[in-house]
Amino acid sequence: MRYSRHNRRLAASVAPWAMILAIGFAAEAPALAQATHALPAVDESDGATKEILVSARRRNESVQSVPIAITVLTAQDIARSGVEGVGDIANLSPNVSFDNALNLGTNYLTIRGQGQSQYSPPPAAIVVDGVLTISPLQFNVDEFGLQQVEVLKGPQGAIYGRNAIAGAINISSLKPGDSFDARVMAGYGRGQEWKAKAMASGPVVTDMLSVLAGVSFTDRRGQVKNVTTGEYSDKMKDFTGRLRAIVKPSEGLELDLKYTYSDAKGRDPGYITSRSGNPRISSDPFDANRIGSNPRKLHDLSGRATYDTGIGMLTAVLAYVNVREDLLADFDFSPLDIFAVHQRQKESGFSQELRMASPTSGSLRWLVGGYHVRSKRRLGADILADPFFLGVTPAPTQADFLIASSNDLNRYETWSGFANVEYDLLPNLEVAIGARYDDDSLHQFPSASADKKTSFTKWQPKGTLTYKPLPGLMVYGSVGRGFRSGDFNASGSSFGNPVIAAEVATNYEVGAKARLLDGTLSIEGAFFRTDLKNGQFKIFDAVGATNVGINIDKTRLQGFEIAGALRVVRGFTFTGSFGHTDPKVTAFTLPPGYGGAINYIGNLPPRISRYTVNVGFDAEIPIGDGLTFYVRPEYRFTSSYYWDLENQYRRPAVDLVDLRVGIEGDEGRWNLAGWVKNALNQKVTGDYQPFTNSGHPLGIDAYYPAVGSTYGMELSYRF
Repeated sequence: MRYSRHNRRLAASVAPWAMILAIGFAAEAPALAQATHALPAVDESDGATKEILVSARRRNESVQSVPIAITVLTAQDIARSGVEGVGDIANLSPNVSFDNALNLGTNYLTIRGQGQSQYSPPPAAIVVDGVLTISPLQFNVDEFGLQQVEVLKGPQGAIYGRNAIAGAINISSLKPGDSFDARVMAGYGRGQEWKAKAMASGPVVTDMLSVLAGVSFTDRRGQVKNVTTGEYSDKMKDFTGRLRAIVKPSEGLELDLKYTYSDAKGRDPGYITSRSGNPRISSDPFDANRIGSNPRKLHDLSGRATYDTGIGMLTAVLAYVNVREDLLADFDFSPLDIFAVHQRQKESGFSQELRMASPTSGSLRWLVGGYHVRSKRRLGADILADPFFLGVTPAPTQADFLIASSNDLNRYETWSGFANVEYDLLPNLEVAIGARYDDDSLHQFPSASADKKTSFTKWQPKGTLTYKPLPGLMVYGSVGRGFRSGDFNASGSSFGNPVIAAEVATNYEVGAKARLLDGTLSIEGAFFRTDLKNGQFKIFDAVGATNVGINIDKTRLQGFEIAGALRVVRGFTFTGSFGHTDPKVTAFTLPPGYGGAINYIGNLPPRISRYTVNVGFDAEIPIGDGLTFYVRPEYRFTSSYYWDLENQYRRPAVDLVDLRVGIEGDEGRWNLAGWVKNALNQKVTGDYQPFTNSGHPLGIDAYYPAVGSTYGMELSYRF
């Protein structure tokens, strides 16, 4: 029995590789239009806004023709806004927010009121160069060479998978081509931050093999000074290297192979004691006695093969990731050496996907495929104390006496199948129906109790009707279901249920997109309502030295968003967006053993801003001798939200102003830019922990040190 199970797993793992090898030696066939993930914008005229091509439905089409609310960042947007990661991307999209706190792998992505907790998957599928990421620890890796980003909103599980409950983010990076290309960048910023990046790509074997190699390096002293140790808490070092190869062994066949290595030393994970207990005040001194650390190493390997079979495009994807991240931090948040915390997490996973897509021409278009992922995660945490404060020793020594610990190994496996069909009922009327079935199995191997097993299965259907009554105008309506798998709580949790239930969202949406004024104005808007069942949220458990996941039985989310771009004259484009989310808890069952409030019905779920506003423009002015001056200011307003389910601790609203000005020369080959982020010096924390509700031994609240404004210069050159 064991032998046959091993053989089945081995066969499943080898099958996509066999497919790649088989099509590598297949007979040549006429090529269909190859699907790419980084297409340039097409400028229709000097006065019109640019038509953007996206791959939101796994095929290339104009963003104005896709019945999904999408924010698209082109290569110019990315360069002019200084986008380097998911956090920068989120801040440019309505009804989307992002925060990072504690460590490199702890992120809080929220889309339309559906959020993310510590050590949990995001509410969106993150796809990089056509490959679905496996672990949330893959966030905050320098994706240098970005070419295009697409932020899709609303459930996308029918195409993208189980965690695309609120949307998907497609990220495309520079792809090696048939001509030589080399780029270098060096920069210096506030906090003694040094940055350098270099990439080179080109053909090795003409029309058969092209290779890209790149490195990125960051060394930052930081700005937030620890008044006790003299160290800076927001120090950072990061080295990221990437190799990518495009192989074309025969006509119609392309292999895209990529490897990324990252070695980072993140900022001090320590928090600051809130003297006032008011999260609106973030000016308390950072005076912890212990210097924290947050090292992380990542290996990310993927292979993607596309082959024109003559009846459709066959795609096979394989991916492997291995991440290890530790953190050591002061846990009493004071100059005394009373408590410390040490957390360890290691995650590895292997995924494979096989899909077939029909040609894009014709009235019927279809996509069918399957996906499999197997991963494991080890998560452990220790709380340490100075024996003196426990009455064990006569004098203070060091916080190295273990008083609480958790250590779990979780294994995950998912099998899924999916299909999507689009049919033109009329030349201007399209109906699309998609569905995905996920079967997730989980197995926990704790150190102090019996093994635990559970599984989650769910259908994710979606139906969309699209109507184009006039040229340049599209309206659509959709109904879809999204799914985020459940998980186990740590074996040492002092409250909560053993299993975190799966989260299910049913979304209803109507929207419209238009190109007006001879193409100079592009505008889109959408209204949505989402009925969320078993919304997932985590609370820190100081007694169990872990984060405990709880479920909010029912939440109602509804709202709208509108976004547009107006090209006033050639070289000047104005952009703006407004988003509103109205969240409300409509049913809640108190987790066993939790000491918070009894009833949360009617409260607002944590970390959900009701309003976002984005306003900016991009202007470029020729100044002679082949030089161009450009300026791009951007304003982002994010309304206040609550940190906790009790709605006692509110984060204030945030006004962010970013600015980038520069000069380009030699047809864009060199660029000198100055930039400012958070010009208003808004010091608002990315995380506030009301430990008074979750059992901190000292009964205090704490928050992550806020960093104010940053500014610097960059010089880049393209050979």
